[in-house]
Amino acid sequence: MVAHFSYDIPKTQVIEVIKSTLEENGFKIKEYAPEDAFLFTDFKLYEWGTGRRLLAVVVKVNDKITLTGMGKMDVPVSDIGKPEELMKIKSVDKLPYGIQKKTFFEVIKLFNDLGYETLNHWP
Repeated sequence: MVAHFSYDIPKTQVIEVIKSTLEENGFKIKEYAPEDAFLFTDFKLYEWGTGRRLLAVVVKVNDKITLTGMGKMDVPVSDIGKPEELMKIKSVDKLPYGIQKKTFFEVIKLFNDLGYETLNHWP
């Protein structure tokens, strides 16, 4: 999951604002490099409905803001075996659209609320 945004202030200020906003919204920053205008977060738990959804984001600011989301979700992998092996966390490359809407699109909305305009195509 990738989204791009435009900005019009110095990129050092952009990364500071994004860092603060993500922290205020429950993300824990794992790596932060303001000199490179880069950060990534630990996985944030979204627990609703059946099963857990985990989302981590990477933000890189160059000529545009690039937001990349990485997701994991609980999926049953077997119905035979020991109880602790019935449900495991499996990494997925692409979360179903309904889950993206409730997790990644929430982060996109945060960025839009900060005044960064979503780019709908690769420039």
